[in-house]
Amino acid sequence: MGEMKRTKADLERAKEALLKELERLEELKAKGEISEEEYAKKRGDIERKLVEIMDRLAQLKFLLGS
Repeated sequence: MGEMKRTKADLERAKEALLKELERLEELKAKGEISEEEYAKKRGDIERKLVEIMDRLAQLKFLLGS
């Protein structure tokens, strides 16, 4: 059970890092520092990673009963 809680904490940290990365990407786009094509690709990559993490967090939440 302790390992699952550590895994959950690691996933939460990864989620927060990806959300910050998404914010930075939005800032770069707003400043015109990246192309629309590059923005769309990077945003898609980040969103895919977020979906995977959120799915794993939901599974852990179920297993931990919280």
